[in-house]
Amino acid sequence: MLKFITGLLRRERKYSEVGKKLLKLAFPIIGSFLLHMTYNLTDMIWVGYLGSGAVAAVGSAGFFLHLGWAMASIVTVGANIKVAHSVGAEDLNAAGRYSTAGLWGIGGIAILFTSVFLAIPEQFIGFFQMKDVQVNEMAVSYLIISSFGIIISFVNLLFISIFNAHGKTKISFKASVIGTLVNIVLDPLLIFTFKLGVEGAAIATILGRACSLGYFYFVYHKFDEIYFKGFLPYVAKLKSLFEVGMPAAVQRISFSVIYIFLARIIADWGPNAIAVQKIGVQIESITFMIVGGIMQAVTIMVGHSYGAKNLTEVPDIYKAGLRLSLAVGSVTTLIFLILPKTLFSIFVPEAESILMGKDYLMILAASQLFMCLEMISAGVFNGLGKTKISATVSVIFTSLRLPGAYFLGFYTVLSLNGVWWSITGSSILKGIVLYFLLRTYFKNNTFGKF
Repeated sequence: MLKFITGLLRRERKYSEVGKKLLKLAFPIIGSFLLHMTYNLTDMIWVGYLGSGAVAAVGSAGFFLHLGWAMASIVTVGANIKVAHSVGAEDLNAAGRYSTAGLWGIGGIAILFTSVFLAIPEQFIGFFQMKDVQVNEMAVSYLIISSFGIIISFVNLLFISIFNAHGKTKISFKASVIGTLVNIVLDPLLIFTFKLGVEGAAIATILGRACSLGYFYFVYHKFDEIYFKGFLPYVAKLKSLFEVGMPAAVQRISFSVIYIFLARIIADWGPNAIAVQKIGVQIESITFMIVGGIMQAVTIMVGHSYGAKNLTEVPDIYKAGLRLSLAVGSVTTLIFLILPKTLFSIFVPEAESILMGKDYLMILAASQLFMCLEMISAGVFNGLGKTKISATVSVIFTSLRLPGAYFLGFYTVLSLNGVWWSITGSSILKGIVLYFLLRTYFKNNTFGKF
């Protein structure tokens, strides 16, 4: 018995040490994610004062911008994982070559999306078939202006991936602080003082991210271990980035496309329903951003362990990350159940939208813990370079949201709430399946005890 207790205490100390290291990496990432959420919430709050139509316009354009960011993850996810592997193996030259390859890749994707969005913005917004002409016009204007900031946003994402892979997560956080503060100051000035409306919100976001990128460029010269090696793209390295990043990108792209079609279904309930879904996603991102920071830290630590060929640490990293994320998920679940109307009333004044939002949050509360389970399991797979596993699970079950939303929304008494239940149900399934896949993977490979 004494031997058992001693062993248990030793394992707890080990988990505690891993947890502290994880938190040290995760806190700045969480801070950066929350600041990114603040970016979006700031826009939603100020745009919300213009009415639900303006929120629907920004939300509609935002779906396509998110599609672009999802495509960028081909490079950013690949760079994060391959640079982390190189750092773990203490091969900084390889990390530098991956960084240079990533810069070429991200630049090409940015040019592609900027060109397409500027060429046919009306066709993208017209997909939603919104009946309000003014809302359509605002959405087109927001998409056009935002397109000019795509290259800035994408390069920002690449710098974040590279610095985080080196363990320099505090730098990414400071860059986010600068960008968010600029955005918070400029939003009311451009939207109301200069009477630019939703166009002002788009301009404020671009300027804020430009300041973040400026900070990255300024500080990157101060780190000898972080550099872009060479000028020309390393084709083999770029191919490697695409191989690792493509599954994650397909996952994110499919997620964005699915949500575009889901928004088309939701549009049948009017602009208020679109606004509720847009705002609800931002509120739910409280959990997503915090757990996403822990997930990124798990990916980095697992990546370093993989590069150093020290795989016995991986289960401990997973358990520490899971404990932290489930604690966060428990808190946000309670908040969504207890304060749904209060949260929504911050963003929109209409009683109908607030009631819709209450149902949205209370239904999604059921999936928060399972989302935590999914994300931390995916973080481990990503750190090992096995991005196909988590991406496949996500694509399959997220795709089920469309037929589920259509059937539950139009053919049951649940109506719009059926759409919310389709989202919750798929999240629950993803968490369960990915958890058991990871357990099986641990058992079939040399990772020590799970």
